[in-house]
Amino acid sequence: MVEARFKVSPAVVEKYLAGVDYPASRQDLIDKAKKNKADRDVMDILDNLPDQTYHSPIDVSKAMAREETGPTRAPTEERAAEMGKKASVSVAQVQKYLRGMDYPAGKKEVVNQAQKNNAPGDVLDILRRIKDREFHSAADVSKALGEVM
Repeated sequence: MVEARFKVSPAVVEKYLAGVDYPASRQDLIDKAKKNKADRDVMDILDNLPDQTYHSPIDVSKAMAREETGPTRAPTEERAAEMGKKASVSVAQVQKYLRGMDYPAGKKEVVNQAQKNNAPGDVLDILRRIKDREFHSAADVSKALGEVM
């Protein structure tokens, strides 16, 4: 499996997209980020997203993951050993199993939603490792995932 290593995390990007009225085009995302005074790294990420309609912050995170995971971005064996194991699941893949999640939610609700969406064991294992706190958005969950992945 290929690992997505973001220059800027999806949670940070979502912060600068606060107030976006989804569904939104790539240009809508860029305009909102500019209005919210996003830095150059965030703007570069948005500029490189596919020109499509985004229905939620999760769609943005998934597009970021697709842009970041190309054939030359696979973790090396050395990097995998450094991480303690090979990356087997990306943040975007985990978010896929959180469709229908009602926020705010705690860790238990997040895990339960993933189970309802038939998440595989490796996804559930990762979710069980996140800190137990109140999540207000998919970006909050992505940030917590970044701390354990």
